[in-house]
Amino acid sequence: MKIATHIAAVAAIALFATGASAQSAKFAANYAMDTVTLADFELNNTVGFEVDRSDTFATELLATIRAPKGKEFLIGVSGVANIVTFTEVKARNKAGASTAVAEGIMNLEVRYAPTGTANICTNELGLLAAPGPLTFAARKQTLSVTVDLDVIDTTTDLVAEDLAIDGSVTVALGLDTTAAHHFNFVAIDLPASGEYDVVACFSGDGSVSVTEAELGDNTARSFVAIAHRMVTVQEVRAVKDSIIDLIN
Repeated sequence: MKIATHIAAVAAIALFATGASAQSAKFAANYAMDTVTLADFELNNTVGFEVDRSDTFATELLATIRAPKGKEFLIGVSGVANIVTFTEVKARNKAGASTAVAEGIMNLEVRYAPTGTANICTNELGLLAAPGPLTFAARKQTLSVTVDLDVIDTTTDLVAEDLAIDGSVTVALGLDTTAAHHFNFVAIDLPASGEYDVVACFSGDGSVSVTEAELGDNTARSFVAIAHRMVTVQEVRAVKDSIIDLIN
């Protein structure tokens, strides 16, 4: 039994320059301290097919900055990523490998658009800052157990074929990590003068799978959340030919 689920739970962060000074700002920054759940899935094959799903859409429009045509934005995004993966497997004697897999991924991209553009993270009018979408934090956890035991007659050292071992072996592994990460983005050669909203788009990606019920009563859970996060932006002028795309 396997389920690979993907949600687009987006926490959008943009920059804010306060008051009447917004139009002349060369640097801006702001932050959010709440926690947004991006993915939450659980699968338990003792009850057939079961998925707990948290589908959260949160938009925090925190800022605006003005820049002339042809300039660049240097954008830094920091965030505290919380990923929880839990796997539990029950293996029966000579029933083969019993396995549970849990994977949690946090994705990040930065987009920018003229001030007032709605839903920049999902709106095609939002321009993508280089280097584009990336994995901000991720973990894949696999737990597999095999039980292969024989009953031995200690007086003859022979296997007692007519005897069976009753029972099973259960093993569980849970990991809960919280870590701060940072990545830099660049909005290259702004297409027009004016005010821009710069938005950090976080999304969660969860995947859980277990073996069939006859091999074991297994559970897998994947949870992804973004907590404290900050975006900083600077209006800059890049040195000519200094921005090089190594891929192309």
